[in-house]
Amino acid sequence: MKGTTPENSHWIVQLNYRNRTGSFALLFAAIGVHFAGLAHGWLAWALLALQFLLYPHLMYLRARRSEAPLATELNSLLCDSVLFGAWIGWLGFPLWLSYTMLMGVTINLMVFRGPRGLFQSLFALACGIAFSALLQPLHLTLYSNWISNLLCITGLSLYLMMVGNVAFTRNQRIREARDQLHESQETLQQVNRALQQQLQENTELQNQLRELADRDPLTGTYNRRYFDVTIARELSYCRRHGTSLALILIDIDHFKSVNDTYGHQAGDQLLISLADLLKRNSRGSDIICRFGGEEFLIALPDTDCATAVARAEEYARGFSDAGVRWQGQQISATLSAGVASFPEQAEDADKLLRCADIALYQAKKSGRNRVVAYSGEMRLQIPATD
Repeated sequence: MKGTTPENSHWIVQLNYRNRTGSFALLFAAIGVHFAGLAHGWLAWALLALQFLLYPHLMYLRARRSEAPLATELNSLLCDSVLFGAWIGWLGFPLWLSYTMLMGVTINLMVFRGPRGLFQSLFALACGIAFSALLQPLHLTLYSNWISNLLCITGLSLYLMMVGNVAFTRNQRIREARDQLHESQETLQQVNRALQQQLQENTELQNQLRELADRDPLTGTYNRRYFDVTIARELSYCRRHGTSLALILIDIDHFKSVNDTYGHQAGDQLLISLADLLKRNSRGSDIICRFGGEEFLIALPDTDCATAVARAEEYARGFSDAGVRWQGQQISATLSAGVASFPEQAEDADKLLRCADIALYQAKKSGRNRVVAYSGEMRLQIPATD
């Protein structure tokens, strides 16, 4: 059987070993003083030494080598009760000696087993007294000399102080553990709040990154990627609810000549100016995208073709009137626009965009600076799809 070492044996085993060794030594002295006034032979003295001087060490070695040291130690306390009962009966129930042994074993078991330990201890004591009665008739010798009584009082007082100190120490450790647990909970809450804040910041950062991925960095409008994802959702909504959607495809007229004449930075300012105008004159539900170099695409949910044409003409007038001030010069430009609508002219995103592109081509072909709505005469110019 594999035993335990003193370092890893149960703390109760260690505690009871110290207590049993000290208290049994005092009982040895108290009973020895009691024996001194009586005619006891060497056998009684040998049993006394075996019980109160050697027995504590044997019980400690037994518990330490056990695979269940705590259970073994608690059983040893019951053995203490039986043996103390035998001594009480054999000595003739001397008052202070009997009271000291009775209190010692009952308190010990009550500390670890509660009220159940009290009844177990009393039963074990009764068994010990009964065993003593088998060896000799029970008799009463209530008196013991004052030195023996003083030793019993001293030993019992020290034992009760020790029990109180152990209880205080355990309570102190429980309070410290509770305080540490409270501090740990506060730390955990702080960490949790920090994690929640970090998660919120990460979510905001992801939203910002997603927004950046969907936005044109120069104009702040949506990009082609965002349009391709969104237009399918918008058309699906229109199909379910029986509403219309219009597209306006815009191109700045002679944009290359602006870049060639004034430089690309001037061209960028012209793009920004057009994007700002579109934002100011559009609804929150409208989707404004920079579709290509100088092309912009506006999706207008719940809008028919005629309303979209009127909106595109407002864009055109506003843009030609505004212009851009660049390095002391006023740059004026116009735009052309093609308009197509769902479901009158196309029933899917690709065809709708193709219709708007054809209408824009007609606007440029007709002299630019105008808005053209897709019509049936332009239908033949839509390539067949698989």
